[in-house]
Amino acid sequence: MKVASLLAVTLFAAGAATPIPVRAAPEQEAAPAAGAGAVTLAEVSRAFTEIEDAERRGQLPDQRARWLAAAAANRKDARARVLAAYALPHNEETWAELKYLAGKLNDSAIPWVAISRIYLEWGVLDQVDRAVQAARMAERDDWLVLLTEAMLAERRGQAEVALARYQEVLARDGGNVDARVGLARLAQAAGDQVAARLQCDAVLVSLPAHAPALLVLVAQAEARGDVPGTTGLLKRVVQASPSDRAARVKLARLLRQQGDAAGARDQWRAALSLQEDAETLVALAEAARVAGDTATERRSLERLATLDPGSAEWRRIAESRIQARDEAGAERALRQAVARDGKDPLSHAALGRLLAGSGRIEEGLEHLRAAGDVASADREAVEKRINYQKQATTDVAALQRAVGKLIDKTYRSRLKVQPRLSGKLTIRVTTDASGRAALVEAIEDTIHDDDVRACAYWNLKDAAYPAQKPGRSSFSFTLRPGR
Repeated sequence: MKVASLLAVTLFAAGAATPIPVRAAPEQEAAPAAGAGAVTLAEVSRAFTEIEDAERRGQLPDQRARWLAAAAANRKDARARVLAAYALPHNEETWAELKYLAGKLNDSAIPWVAISRIYLEWGVLDQVDRAVQAARMAERDDWLVLLTEAMLAERRGQAEVALARYQEVLARDGGNVDARVGLARLAQAAGDQVAARLQCDAVLVSLPAHAPALLVLVAQAEARGDVPGTTGLLKRVVQASPSDRAARVKLARLLRQQGDAAGARDQWRAALSLQEDAETLVALAEAARVAGDTATERRSLERLATLDPGSAEWRRIAESRIQARDEAGAERALRQAVARDGKDPLSHAALGRLLAGSGRIEEGLEHLRAAGDVASADREAVEKRINYQKQATTDVAALQRAVGKLIDKTYRSRLKVQPRLSGKLTIRVTTDASGRAALVEAIEDTIHDDDVRACAYWNLKDAAYPAQKPGRSSFSFTLRPGR
């Protein structure tokens, strides 16, 4: 039977639209541990879920106190002792405590189930196999081991195995949260969005802040293109799981997209507190700028400088500076981007456009050329503006005349903007043995016009010179309005 059809049967049998009770029905509960009033297996499973939710919220101490009190009230209840240990941060010390309890309580599978869940959280799946075997040896009929096997199979992509195990769990505990959410994920993967939604809705009735169920609904809203719905669900996720950095980053981007710069800033700041990187600092600075929070923007950029960001991050800073009409800041950022990666075409293109747009044609064209195809249209426009033409002659005198005509044409265009523009421009070209310009210098410039100088520079730089005759040649151009 296919996974999708099995899911339909499971949903019908489990009554997916029915809210999950806080405790399972009495006939579904396994026999309690030794001692009257001991915690049942259904309650243990629920407690595991609630402890994990509390850990996501940073509220483990409340769960710890609860289960320490339960263990003290019934010293024969081994399950309460395990839950008290599980209600500690899931680190190596807690693992060691649970391992100790597994040795002391050698007729109980619960310590091994707790260890398995920590292994699943850590992603060490081969260790889960060993813990499951130990749980089976300690207590063959503990159905919580089935739940562990289901979660492990799902993690490994064994959908049909996971489905069968989740079904077995629900047959014993119809309100099992982990089984319901597991089925929701399997349904979603199989393309049954309705089934996934029903399972999650049932879970969220009794545990409205259960992040795993909310994340399934987030994925559905994203798939539908429902931006407001996704945003609302992600807000619930970060409240339920404040340390979920991926959710915060996703929420920050959505808030920025919807024009909520202050909200985006707050989410980027929270994401930064969980892990600092250049991309997050850039995003925080950008959101802070739009929100008018100059102090946060300044601190973010100052911190970013210490992390040695790459060209992509510097480009984003430049974009933010351009939007703030800070061309000087944008130029500094783009120069940093080019310095980080001298072959990055996007950085060269952005810097070239900025320089050309501010009238610094000579250097701007150099960066537009370095950008290659990504800036071909901009390069052609600038070359047309300065009357650039590839020169065919290698005769220096002929070159003087040809370039002089192009300079004069550029100069006449500039007179329309500056009618009194005049002066002298002398360019010295140092050539190598191959007949190429190795160095082009303006040794006299009383015109002080970038278009005219760029015309002379690039037409002379790209010209061909006599081969096997390295040396220097000077080209002088006197420009007057009435000439």
